[in-house]
Amino acid sequence: MRTFAGTGHLIRFILRRDRVRMTVWTVSLVGMLAMTIPTLDEMFQTPEQRLARAAVMETPTGIVLGGPGYGLDTYGLGAMVANEMTMTLLVALAVMSILHVVRHTRAEEESGRAELLRASVVGPSAQMTAALATNAIVNAVIGALLALSMVVNDLAVADSVAFGAGMALAGVAFGAIAAVCAQVSEHSRGASGLAFLVIGVLFTFRVVGDIAERGGSAPSWFSPFAWAQQTRMFDDLRWWPLGLYAVVIAVLFAVAFTLAGRRDVGAGLVAARPGPADASPLLNGVFALHLRQQRMSILAWTAAVALFSLGFGTLISEIDTMVEQNPDLVARMGLDAQNMSSAFLGMLLLYVVMTAVAFAMLSVLHTRTEETSGRAELVLSTAVGRIRWMGSAMLVSTLAAIVMTLLGGAAMGIGAGLATGDYDWVGTVTEAAAAQLPVVLMFIGLTTLFVGVAPRLVGVVWAWFGYGLVATIFGPLLDLPEWMMDYGPFGIVSQLPVEEFEAAPFLVVLGVAVAATAVGLGGFRRRDLATV
Repeated sequence: MRTFAGTGHLIRFILRRDRVRMTVWTVSLVGMLAMTIPTLDEMFQTPEQRLARAAVMETPTGIVLGGPGYGLDTYGLGAMVANEMTMTLLVALAVMSILHVVRHTRAEEESGRAELLRASVVGPSAQMTAALATNAIVNAVIGALLALSMVVNDLAVADSVAFGAGMALAGVAFGAIAAVCAQVSEHSRGASGLAFLVIGVLFTFRVVGDIAERGGSAPSWFSPFAWAQQTRMFDDLRWWPLGLYAVVIAVLFAVAFTLAGRRDVGAGLVAARPGPADASPLLNGVFALHLRQQRMSILAWTAAVALFSLGFGTLISEIDTMVEQNPDLVARMGLDAQNMSSAFLGMLLLYVVMTAVAFAMLSVLHTRTEETSGRAELVLSTAVGRIRWMGSAMLVSTLAAIVMTLLGGAAMGIGAGLATGDYDWVGTVTEAAAAQLPVVLMFIGLTTLFVGVAPRLVGVVWAWFGYGLVATIFGPLLDLPEWMMDYGPFGIVSQLPVEEFEAAPFLVVLGVAVAATAVGLGGFRRRDLATV
């Protein structure tokens, strides 16, 4: 049919264009599961150790992060992997699928490239079909490799296949949600935000349903996050919950294509409201412009960090029980046996810092998006100088990252206080978070450096961030050499509250951040802008 003309060519084009991006997602997710399975098997070898671990999954925090918890009574390796990895993988697949579908539908229309394609022999439905098809392909590959990695580790074949199929179908469903949201907003940022909001609501339904009743209750069944685990892998396998994905995917596909046929190219179903004739005094200046452009993402990331930090903090009451049941866990997790609670919170705090770093880098890279879309050129054609424009964006990113890090530390301290009754944890953990701020600022500076001097090489910063993430999370579990963990970005400054504060590394990292920022701003002033 003419409406789908050119779909095959677009599928091949997207696969070639995103080959590196898709490969990184696939290797990261499959590699994470492949490393986790033998690690969990080695850490929790006896039935007593595994039952102690299962007790953690029955806590409210365990249910939020892990799910309803099937197979906890006889906690085998398969059930442990399913309970502790499913939510992490589903959230990652949701992010990947939403970004992929919006990137190849709404973002292409916003840039004008979609209009050029439709001026040729490409059919009006070809672009969205290609985006959904390639999203299905990458999710299918990831699901198959996840199942294969479980089978290779001697887990049951049927349950492993159900696990992989659930992951793949959920990823396709998340992509279908993004396709519907892409019809609503005129801008890719709005489409992504709406899709993430829907995903957040669906995740909340799953949490509320799972907490209300062990094994899940009625609200759980409204969420695709729950259906994969409702197959009861490695406990009492049943396949029919996966059929819900097929029904929802078919309905969402039909809705997306119907809505796409009712609007013009480049327009959304909800038209952007015309702004007031006079701008608010709060929108007077470049800093206010950057802040307004990023205010929703800042609020969403900060709220998420605060909530998860609060939940992490409450886990402090479980650490003593886990260590008592499994003394080897202390060494395997690289914790200090003499000060377990502090070491445990210090380790969890690094997750907050990593999240703040990821947000800060994306926030700085927002300037690159403004540049390549041509909007930065319009602003810079006025009296606004390049350093002022770039520096204001950096200031927004820096302030938001600092607030996020400190608020995350304070929320974790409050969670620990609620669990133990000792609210001194609030000050202790907030102080530990403040000690990590130079690391956050260093990544902001390095990202600015590459955006200003060599924007095509900004992946180097992401690679170092990924190295630090792996070395910090899996280093003690995989027995990596000490120097590999020390030279990661998250092992440079003192790890409070376990270690004593050292001023030298603090000031050195801060100096690197300032120098990288200065060089980046100078490079941005001298180089040519990317034009459209």
